[in-house]
Amino acid sequence: MLNPPKTTDEIVSHLFSRSTPPPLEPGTKVYAPELTKSIAGLKEHMYVIAALHLANDDIHHCHLIAQDNEGDPTANMLHATLHRREGDYWNSKYWWSNVRSHPLIPSTSNAKSFVDSCEAVRKSKGDDSKLRERQWDELKKIVEWIRENYKS
Repeated sequence: MLNPPKTTDEIVSHLFSRSTPPPLEPGTKVYAPELTKSIAGLKEHMYVIAALHLANDDIHHCHLIAQDNEGDPTANMLHATLHRREGDYWNSKYWWSNVRSHPLIPSTSNAKSFVDSCEAVRKSKGDDSKLRERQWDELKKIVEWIRENYKS
């Protein structure tokens, strides 16, 4: 990519134009490494930046922000989601327990059940396409909601 996207709208458009949902667990492979600096340099609320890192499969940079803001329901939700995406299922469920209440998550028991489903498909090496689609919808909603509710 010659000129990586620079604005929040351009970055969001680029991240969500993928032809297939991202893996449940990206490991250490960031989707678009050239966006890392652009995302970090945005003049946006830190949760917008964290959510964009998460959508870019950049678990590390999302984790730095979520961990620094423990106790806030949105930071805890990001923390729970990123741990699920890195395959740290027990830790993900721990963070879902700390979310308690969030407008995006009507039931933390449903969120924990999704963690269990991700863990089960990983263990069985089964078809994860439906879970990947659900996760992709979830990531889109997280980014959209955080952008609407956390203005810089």
